[in-house]
Amino acid sequence: MLSSSRFAVAVHVLGLLSHYGEKGPVCSAVIAQSVDTNPVVIRRLMSQLESHGLVNSSTGRSGGFLLARPADEINLADIYQAVEDEQFFRVHKLDGDSECPLASGIIKKLMPKLCVASKALLKSLAETRLSDLIANPAALEAAVA
Repeated sequence: MLSSSRFAVAVHVLGLLSHYGEKGPVCSAVIAQSVDTNPVVIRRLMSQLESHGLVNSSTGRSGGFLLARPADEINLADIYQAVEDEQFFRVHKLDGDSECPLASGIIKKLMPKLCVASKALLKSLAETRLSDLIANPAALEAAVA
């Protein structure tokens, strides 16, 4: 279960760049058409990916985006961390003055469990490279579903 679609879209986009980028930069309009969204959404996403060293951009008439490194050097954890909030699990804020007997201690007991789960998720994502998904389109579909 993903908190947003940014991760799935980012995987799609990077797969597209890996596939078509050998011919040169891919413009945001082409990417947006493939993803079925607005080019502005793609440019925002690409900015995040670029700031994490996953893509390079070029401007001008023949500008667009290319992978910054080979697909076999990019794993799903890299992509997730580039576009998603670092906090996998959100907890509600508790009133420190609450009379509820659970309010004062529940977060202290819950957070270690959530931390373990977060580390396990990142470890699992790190085991799959972008190139693994591109080589097997069915795996790509399963990974972003």
